[in-house]
Amino acid sequence: MRPILCKIGPVPIFSYGLLIAAGFLVSVHLMRRDAKKAGIDPDRFTDGAFWVLFLGLAGTRLLHIILYYQQYSWTDPLEWIAIWKGGLVFQGAIPPAILFCIYYIRKHHLNFWQCADIACPYIPLGHAFGRLGCFMNGCCYGHVTDLPWGIPFPRVPSDLSLPATGSPVYLDHFGSHSVPHDALWSNPVHPTQLYSVAGLLCLFALILVLRKRWHPFTGFTLPTYFFAYSVFRFFVEFLRGDHNPTHFGGHLTDQQVFCLATAAACALLFAFLYRRAAVKQSGQSQRKGKLSSAK
Repeated sequence: MRPILCKIGPVPIFSYGLLIAAGFLVSVHLMRRDAKKAGIDPDRFTDGAFWVLFLGLAGTRLLHIILYYQQYSWTDPLEWIAIWKGGLVFQGAIPPAILFCIYYIRKHHLNFWQCADIACPYIPLGHAFGRLGCFMNGCCYGHVTDLPWGIPFPRVPSDLSLPATGSPVYLDHFGSHSVPHDALWSNPVHPTQLYSVAGLLCLFALILVLRKRWHPFTGFTLPTYFFAYSVFRFFVEFLRGDHNPTHFGGHLTDQQVFCLATAAACALLFAFLYRRAAVKQSGQSQRKGKLSSAK
């Protein structure tokens, strides 16, 4: 855990914000490369991506405030926008980002589904950088585990004469009296942030392979990505220990409810797009057949 990487003079450089920025820049660079190959002006992706990032961050923060309203106070308004310290819910980015993309793509007379195939493989790559930022920040942690790869998080500061602050896992375990007063480390927990990094990188590689070798129809990457991520995230949630709000008698977290709804919507969208592509291809084949007969 290292929430602040360094300081430039009096200005702290937060690892969470830095890694989100790095993931964004790497992803946009790769999108520009693929856009150029597809004959689309790469600058369209750059300009649109910055707005998507801004609106997406606003959406993730807003959803975090809604779900964890008890962590915010009207007496400290700066904390409402301090996203560089963490506190984002990924699903909150989806509605504003997609709505803006529809507007932006129509404005510039681009094909939405073609652009989705260019952009979607790199969303999990950028997201993986963000999850690595979660690990550095100490948030989004897992349940206590005795598995050999369980990771304890430190007491901050290590001076026992000062009040502990800054390590969410330690503060959680200290507050629940599961670690002694003089402990310098939390109990070992599932590194769910790193599980997510590994899963997102696998998803990034999978969608690239599918786009190159399968590609059943234009736009298939969008429902494929969100469906696969939702399924993966649903199961990771069972290992999370950061007290996400729950429903249905405490059996499902908010995130799991979102995942089920997103997976269902994406399955329907995939089926619709697949059927539409099949009908379109059938119509083209019939027209070609008629032209061949006429000749």
